[in-house]
Amino acid sequence: MTESLSISLVNGYLAHKQHLLPTSRHADVVQVTRDIVALHATSATSPYLSLWARMPDFQREILEDALYERRDLAKVLCMRVTVHAVPSDEAPLFIRACQAYIERRTPTRFRGPGLLVQAGLCWEEEAEALLQDLHSRVLDVLAEKGPSTVREIGQVVPEFKAKIRHDVGKPYEGAFSIGSRLVNSMSAWGLIIRARPRGSWRSSLYKYAALSDWLPDIDLESITPEEARSGVVRRYIAAFGPTTLDDIQWWTGFSKREMKEALEPLMPALTELAIEGLGDGYLMLEDDAQRLRGVTPPDAPYVFFLPSLDPYIMGYRDRRRFLAEKHYKKVFDRAGNALPTVWVNGRVVGAWGQLREDGSVIYGLFESLSEKEQALLADEAQRLETFLDGEFIKPAFFHTSFTRALK
Repeated sequence: MTESLSISLVNGYLAHKQHLLPTSRHADVVQVTRDIVALHATSATSPYLSLWARMPDFQREILEDALYERRDLAKVLCMRVTVHAVPSDEAPLFIRACQAYIERRTPTRFRGPGLLVQAGLCWEEEAEALLQDLHSRVLDVLAEKGPSTVREIGQVVPEFKAKIRHDVGKPYEGAFSIGSRLVNSMSAWGLIIRARPRGSWRSSLYKYAALSDWLPDIDLESITPEEARSGVVRRYIAAFGPTTLDDIQWWTGFSKREMKEALEPLMPALTELAIEGLGDGYLMLEDDAQRLRGVTPPDAPYVFFLPSLDPYIMGYRDRRRFLAEKHYKKVFDRAGNALPTVWVNGRVVGAWGQLREDGSVIYGLFESLSEKEQALLADEAQRLETFLDGEFIKPAFFHTSFTRALK
């Protein structure tokens, strides 16, 4: 019979592993990132706020130093074609694991040689040669000028300025530049990497550097795509287990065949568990399950505030363990992006935002709480407000009807 675990035990243990309990916060920015696999970095401010929730006395300079000075962390395009900050020594793992998925997710006409033909830059038979020439010219620019924005590269490589219209005739018709697509594909294949953005910590206007210059000690050929996918899956299960196959496949974006290949060498180290009220089929590393069996749920209330796209809430396809289905549309937008959330005892109980006038933190709840829990939330909101220091963070995604009503 499959061993069954209570939701409160699982949620308390996961909050501990994710460094979200006051007693499990950690002062090492690289170790925290490694322990939760990666920091979701599509929204510029999310990595800072994810670390604020997990590190004692966190300051923005800690992350910036790790990313851009010491370069112990690096921003790479990986899971689900999104930007994540990962430990630099593991950059080959994430880049190699996700290359095939990124290729599949990009329409043929918008990738590689097809992109250049679609833009009218060349004929089909000339496209491969032009693509390789563009790659070489971009790397030459970066070698000469150092980290550069897409616009700066385009001043030397004029093809970068060419545009392609998309979704013609639809309400969301628009255009994108060849350069914006090429830097993503070159990032996915490990030719270039995102360097320090231009502007403040809220900026996503990245400069790009040659990967070989930015991280000269890493070797993409040190690992095969198959080994890399297995390594990523193992890290995910260690950080997010107990978890299901559906969760793993959703989080990684791997195909069913890739999932099967990635899991095969891990199976001897895995055990299957059940979660009360949710069923069985949950996987966990056996040594991690042993630690879980030896803990008890926290005996005092605990709370935390997470930013949009935090790794924890985005780590599962099935979020019922910490979010009632009736509340799902209150904290996820139409595209499935998690908005800033309020947590009590391992469950999502509300959402938070800011007043534009002074940057003060506000939040709304959709579950009733005890006086002690409400007091803890008030204290945590004040701690967050102190960290933000009056700066207003523009929401990265659409509001929901619930978050729109926060005032």
